Amino acid sequence: MALTLAAVSVALIVFAFDTFSGYESAIAVLYAVVLVLVAPGRDQRVLVAAALVCGALTVMSFVATHWGAMDASNIGRVLVALVAIALTAALLFSRLSLHQARTALGESEANLRIMADTVPQILWQALPDGRIVYLSRRWTEMTGATIADGLAGDGLAFLGWFHPDEQPTALQEWTEFIRDGVPFEFYRRLRMADGSHRWLQISASPVRAAGSGEIEKWAGVATDIDDEMRAQLTVRATNQTLEARVAERTAELARSERRYRSAFEQTHVAMLELDLTAVAQELDAARLRGNGDGAADLAAHPEAFERCLNALRVLDANRAAVDLFGATDREALLARRGPLIRSRTAEDIDRYYALVERRETIEAEAEIVVLDGRVVKVLFGVSPIEAPDGRCHVLVGMIDVTERDRAQELLLAAQEELGRANRAATLGALSASIAHELNQPIGAVMMDAQTAARWLERDPPDLASAKRALARVAGNAERASGILRRTREQLVKGRRSVEPLDAGEVAASAIALIERELRLNRTRAELRVAEDLAPVEADRIELQQVIINLVMNAVQAMRDTPPAEREVIVDVSRAEAEVAVAITDRGSGIDPAHIDRLFEAFYTTKPGGMGMGLQICRATIESFGGTLDVRNNEAKGATFAFTLPLLNGDER
Repeated sequence: MALTLAAVSVALIVFAFDTFSGYESAIAVLYAVVLVLVAPGRDQRVLVAAALVCGALTVMSFVATHWGAMDASNIGRVLVALVAIALTAALLFSRLSLHQARTALGESEANLRIMADTVPQILWQALPDGRIVYLSRRWTEMTGATIADGLAGDGLAFLGWFHPDEQPTALQEWTEFIRDGVPFEFYRRLRMADGSHRWLQISASPVRAAGSGEIEKWAGVATDIDDEMRAQLTVRATNQTLEARVAERTAELARSERRYRSAFEQTHVAMLELDLTAVAQELDAARLRGNGDGAADLAAHPEAFERCLNALRVLDANRAAVDLFGATDREALLARRGPLIRSRTAEDIDRYYALVERRETIEAEAEIVVLDGRVVKVLFGVSPIEAPDGRCHVLVGMIDVTERDRAQELLLAAQEELGRANRAATLGALSASIAHELNQPIGAVMMDAQTAARWLERDPPDLASAKRALARVAGNAERASGILRRTREQLVKGRRSVEPLDAGEVAASAIALIERELRLNRTRAELRVAEDLAPVEADRIELQQVIINLVMNAVQAMRDTPPAEREVIVDVSRAEAEVAVAITDRGSGIDPAHIDRLFEAFYTTKPGGMGMGLQICRATIESFGGTLDVRNNEAKGATFAFTLPLLNGDER
């Protein structure tokens, strides 16, 4: 404000002196002082305005004092004054512009330094040869060292803060980066103030001269990426571990595949991998047509079942399968179309449904037609296996049992013939023995009967003598009956080996003996044995035979029961002073009209049966002091149950 008042005062004084003094000189030059007083701290526009005002005052004073008497000297003085004012204004204007530029530059430098010192990265500059000449304050904050320490060593001391493992090659790599003269980026671990090392991403670009393109300096930044780098290293280590595990697992799978292929190819069992996907689709279609009962639909439409079987495809086969089917090679067998087994029963339909629905593993015997038209009998097992895309694949194993079954049939026929011969011989010997034993009492019966008849024919009849003769007839008849009874007991007991037995163990061994028959009939047998059973006294073979006979009767009673429901339960339990054995099936049960006659000799409900099995079973159990009965179950099927007394009345 003081300078402004001084400038105004000087301007008024110069104007008054130039106008009223009459002094002929370039007094207006003194207006330059006014401009000097106005310029400090002023805007350039104020300076220009002041210069214009001073020029206007000079012209006004000249006009006021020289109007009408203007000559060249006066005009020259005015022009000199105006030029002086203009030059002074120009110089002051230039100085003011320079001051403002310096002020702005200082502010810009301050702002740049503040920014450089506050950013979370280390900013740095280097000479064209790579020597560091500037480090931002972040260097000190991170390393704890002064900026002078980082710039020491001719601008290369910063390399000493790298991790010891990286220092030996640091200078060489830094020199190579600088020599290439192109932007670069690399990663190093830098020692922090607390002694730890953190990963930095160090990047730089050259600053080139506008005309020549020569590198004037390098500008770079170092960014802390320790967290990201450690995470990346962790991920990399994890990936390497996973890759190693994947490689190990892949190698293991390859070894497993080789073992599987070796076992698959070298086994003597014929192995086939089948695709039942199209079969499953046909079965689903049959179920839709049958309103949920696909088996009934296929049974009623054999052509649909045949179409279903023809949808089967062979995917793989081993050498044993190629030989079994009489194929020239694997490709010939894989090209085969059509069903494998000959039978077309309702049970076969159930088996296919069970396979595609993965309800059970199938084991059975069947006949197959090989490529040359021969019929081969095989024992086969079918198991579902995992397949891609939800497809239905199964693994089939087949063993040719044609010769075995033929030999077994011959053996059974020979055994049956031998049994018939033995029975015939035994029956002959028994008949001769019975005839010999009964000859005398029967002869006596006939003689006494004739004698009684004669006594009765007399007139009058001799009743007393007739009664005595008839009494002798009764006595001889009783004698004959005793001979028959003794013979039967000899047949039942004559060759026994009676001993203490565990009824549960005998039942388990009996079921084991007929395991094959149970499997062929797709029947499960469940044995339930109570704990701490007391022993019974019986012949092991005969007791086994009774249980086998009753279990096989139960199996035959379930021929019309769906395979999934075929189950025989053999329950061995304690009942006071007895052991009770119950064989329960889930068949159709026994007609109440026949149930009371089942144990009669020669009475049977089976086609072709002799009616002796149950009678012999009851006679055997009764000979051991037990009982055998039958009853229909409340829900389904029937139960044959027998009891045996405990050994010596044991009541533990």
